[in-house]
Amino acid sequence: MLQLRDRIALVESALQNLEEVDPAPRPRSILHDDPPARRSLDYRFDKIAREVDAAPSPTPAQEKANPFDTATSTALESPSTKPPFYDSIAASFGLGIGGEDDDFADYLVYNAFVTNLRVCPVDLTATDHYYYLEHRSFLPNVPGVNLRLGTDKAGKSVGVAHLALIGRNTFGVGDLDNDPVGVSWGSMANAGFWTHMRYDFEFELGNERKTRKFCWIRTRNNLLDDQGDLVLVEDGKEHFILAEYLGKGLLKWKKRGRLRIRKMQAFGERWELIVLLTWGSVVELSRRRARIRRYSPTHIISI
Repeated sequence: MLQLRDRIALVESALQNLEEVDPAPRPRSILHDDPPARRSLDYRFDKIAREVDAAPSPTPAQEKANPFDTATSTALESPSTKPPFYDSIAASFGLGIGGEDDDFADYLVYNAFVTNLRVCPVDLTATDHYYYLEHRSFLPNVPGVNLRLGTDKAGKSVGVAHLALIGRNTFGVGDLDNDPVGVSWGSMANAGFWTHMRYDFEFELGNERKTRKFCWIRTRNNLLDDQGDLVLVEDGKEHFILAEYLGKGLLKWKKRGRLRIRKMQAFGERWELIVLLTWGSVVELSRRRARIRRYSPTHIISI
């Protein structure tokens, strides 16, 4: 065994030569059985010391889930979970809004005489909020849409709309037959360039009589139908739907669709009449274009 002075001499010699020297060398047999760890450029190839314990295996709670087990298979997806609307515009507005929300007044739209419509509340026990939309086409100096209270054309007129062949349309809320001076007028026009997908209108609402701008937007066309689904939004607040109309499509012998109107106390009592009147105007304009396409195929009519 080396003496203390010999160890000190070895350390001083190693410091001078910059070499690592084991002051207590082991027997040759041990050196052959356990060679020194090799230092490589990549630590993954270095030999791990025996005194270091291996990492414990993870428990089932610590293991990561297989992503293929949690992925939803579109082939096995049930029909009830599929998105009910194929149109991207309809999906962005979320047709079928509200569910059983009490903030909406629900109406069913029925076919009446020829082109007229009857709007009735879903709750048939209600005694009010029945409306009759009288549509007239190509009659001079006669409103194209006449909104009446009740279930037939004998009811009181509460709003009219003049639908022009080109240019802006005008609509008014009030009794044009008995009090034409008291009718409040607004304007509505097609905001699209090539299509009739969007109709903008302005009207004074609320106690402060502030002019607000709204938009009826067609979200999709129904199969073999002369009118599409619509949503009503305020300009600049497209994420907040104020009204929605869903048509029945091909199966519309008696019932044409469902209309939902959001209850807005801040807009005043005329809010529901304005929605019904402008909605009826957009529907009538759409049906007029459909009749022209149907009976005049040589005309080039934008859709």
